[in-house]
Amino acid sequence: MINKSKKVRDEFLEYNIKMFREFKRSLKHIIFDETLTLYILRPIAFIFVKLLYRTNVTPNQVSLMTIIVGIISGYLFSWGTVTCFVIAGSLYFFCMVLDCVDGMIARLKNSGTAVGRIIDGFADYIVGVSVYVGLGIGLSNADYQLSFSLSISHWTLLVIAAVSQIFHAMLVDYYRAEFMAHGLGKSTSTWEAKKKFSGELKKIKHQRGKLLDKILIAVYLGYSHLQLFQLNEKEEYDPKEYYHANKMLILLWFWIGPTAHAFVFIISVILFRPIIFFIYTIGVANIWMIVLWIIQVKTNKKILIIKE
Repeated sequence: MINKSKKVRDEFLEYNIKMFREFKRSLKHIIFDETLTLYILRPIAFIFVKLLYRTNVTPNQVSLMTIIVGIISGYLFSWGTVTCFVIAGSLYFFCMVLDCVDGMIARLKNSGTAVGRIIDGFADYIVGVSVYVGLGIGLSNADYQLSFSLSISHWTLLVIAAVSQIFHAMLVDYYRAEFMAHGLGKSTSTWEAKKKFSGELKKIKHQRGKLLDKILIAVYLGYSHLQLFQLNEKEEYDPKEYYHANKMLILLWFWIGPTAHAFVFIISVILFRPIIFFIYTIGVANIWMIVLWIIQVKTNKKILIIKE
């Protein structure tokens, strides 16, 4: 009886070790994920990964599923009732989980592509637009009154919040990519990625049947151009120095990343208190961004290798 019990425990332990190894293989480098993504969304997403892994479902099909669920979420927001807000907020959370699933499957199956990465990002924008527009319509239908007496509509606040969130996401993406490239050597920098995709676009420019690829790469290049601002040449740093100078900063950037915004958004709509989201995105997150950007620029300027 004791031997049988020990055998069961050993098998259970072995199974859990196997699952943990698979989970680790499905992840990007841990520093690449936002904190909330890594510790909340990824473990939940791994359950769906195990269910879909042995099927013929592709990562791009999961991205399409994410878009569909996101549009449904936005539609339910537009009804403007407390019940619909709770359901829509829950569906939006499910979108975030699915957004993790596609990449995790691609890594486990080694089937990821550059265009697939762009499609994944494209899905994020469609879902974001859907829930923002749905929320705006829903607040109008609910005749929602802001809890302060400023003469400003919720549509104006939504536009300001959307623009703010785009700037936050661009900066987080940019400094995360730079940290992976200069601090860890795990990926190409934003500058190098832009050159790579520019070459890919020239390569397929006159090929037939690749219209979607051309459009997606062109959109990505436009986004990269905005991220690089006025950078005219590739920046160079000592990897060890860059890592130590930026390891805390990149974690601080994550608290105004897309996942952080989404969590605050979901909590605020489920509580039917969208003002929480507006205060965070327009107020707290923008102050955080400005202060952190000033620190980031000064930090990188100190360790930048000056070319003679």
